[in-house]
Amino acid sequence: MNRIPLYGFNNLTKNLSFSLYKLHYLDNPQSQRNYNTYINECFGAEKLTALLVEICHTIGGNVLNIAEQNYQPQGASVTLMISEEAQPLPRAESLVAHLDKSHLCIHTYPEEAPQSNIAIFRADIELSTCGVISPLKVLNYVIEEFDADVVDIDYRIRGMTRDKQGNKLFLDANLNNISDYFNAELKRSFKVENNNLTVHNLFHTKLCKNEITVNNYLFEHNSSDLSTTQKNEVKTQIERELQQLYTNSA
Repeated sequence: MNRIPLYGFNNLTKNLSFSLYKLHYLDNPQSQRNYNTYINECFGAEKLTALLVEICHTIGGNVLNIAEQNYQPQGASVTLMISEEAQPLPRAESLVAHLDKSHLCIHTYPEEAPQSNIAIFRADIELSTCGVISPLKVLNYVIEEFDADVVDIDYRIRGMTRDKQGNKLFLDANLNNISDYFNAELKRSFKVENNNLTVHNLFHTKLCKNEITVNNYLFEHNSSDLSTTQKNEVKTQIERELQQLYTNSA
């Protein structure tokens, strides 16, 4: 990112939000029960807190406070308040995370009643910062950490700062597309679509997995357990679900 020289405090507010979708194929009631246990273990508040603390430190922030909550039968929420000064606390002390004038939160939405054996898991993450730190540093990390199949990203910049000549600025860096910050592997693995309202400093990007490997979606099963016809049927189902999530249409 090409930073613009600024005068004094940068009071721009930068808001980055994700919706990440991950799909699994469940073929019997026992798989459904085991899937619920898996979601609670892998995406419970404790695991999500560790993830958000890592994000906070990656962008150069310091955790001030953490609030976390697990829900029944599944799902969790974690909110962090953070400051810009990078002063990492011991993990044992990181119970609630809030940023000074900035915040970081995550909410999970596991589907309670999967349709046609497809379970859809969604996680929403919002990162809002004020000052010089940039949320865009965590794009690749978040998408890879969730092994997401479909991702919806919004980036909005609000407020005003000044350059060294005192001129008003409404951006602190040259920005064309969110996808410019993806690494090469993400660009190879996903179909990417950018839709921006640059006049409003609003940037939007959607991603969808390019290739479907059936074994990556089978929960507690292996593709070798399925016939060729069954594998083709599962692949068709997955592709249809992903396309609907990607286009927001049934």
